[in-house]
Amino acid sequence: MFRKFYAAVVALSLICTTAMGAYAAAPSQIDEKIPHQLEFSDQNGHIAGFDALKGEKGLVVFFVRSADWCPFCKKQMQDFAEYYPKFKALGYEVVSVSYDSVATLKKFSDEKNIPYKMLSDERSKSIMAFGILNDKYEAGSRFFGIPHPTIYVINAEGNITHMFSEDGYKNRPPMAGILRAIE
Repeated sequence: MFRKFYAAVVALSLICTTAMGAYAAAPSQIDEKIPHQLEFSDQNGHIAGFDALKGEKGLVVFFVRSADWCPFCKKQMQDFAEYYPKFKALGYEVVSVSYDSVATLKKFSDEKNIPYKMLSDERSKSIMAFGILNDKYEAGSRFFGIPHPTIYVINAEGNITHMFSEDGYKNRPPMAGILRAIE
């Protein structure tokens, strides 16, 4: 009985420490080194980090709430799919990051013919490291771990060169504006 109680207390304190630390993190900014190497499984179950993901000039990483239930995220993911060849032509690879499972990402990717890698950050490690965790939701809720939708352009050396976000989750930066900024 005591062991179960002790294990529960330790687990709860770890969750609280992790969550409180994540809430205190400031969002990553331009000219900073990326705070996480993005070593996650993609929609096909392959694990790759920043160095394997980036293109010749770098990587465009966009954090979304969910490929499962967020219609604004789904639209943004499809917009990136449409513009993907233009990012590639500029020397950038594109990846999305969400707290969705690999299976959820695979389903969406197959249904919508997504050409870029979709990374599964089920524990929201990179979301917390980048300082974009939406703290509106408490640990244990269905939505805990979602990010504030944010787009980072990262050069080949791993430095953030551009950051795009909008107030709220419904509005997303236009693709043409992101392309103009990195040209």
